[in-house]
Amino acid sequence: MSKKFKNEVVKGYNGTPIKIPVNEKETKELNLESALWIVLNNSPIKTMNDSIQGMRLAKALDEAKDKDIIEIEEGVHDWLKPLAEQVCPQLFRVNGSLVYDLIKEGFIKPEAK
Repeated sequence: MSKKFKNEVVKGYNGTPIKIPVNEKETKELNLESALWIVLNNSPIKTMNDSIQGMRLAKALDEAKDKDIIEIEEGVHDWLKPLAEQVCPQLFRVNGSLVYDLIKEGFIKPEAK
């Protein structure tokens, strides 16, 4: 089963969108897809499993480009959570726990039947 996330703009503690630099003079609002790419590109890939799961996440993000929903396989999500917990504070500073919480629990919950 996969987890589906809305590819929405990530808001900081003050409720305004988190901005990331594009170049020296430009910034853009951070969306979930960009946050996941940043986490993936800054995660330590130490084992073959890390490499496989990282490739599966990259493929999911490629498929989600310019779409409203990001679909991540559950095994990939389980692999991603501890990595995000490790790297989000240093990457997103004061908003690191917000980005981590969004990755950890921000998926669309299935409706109860």
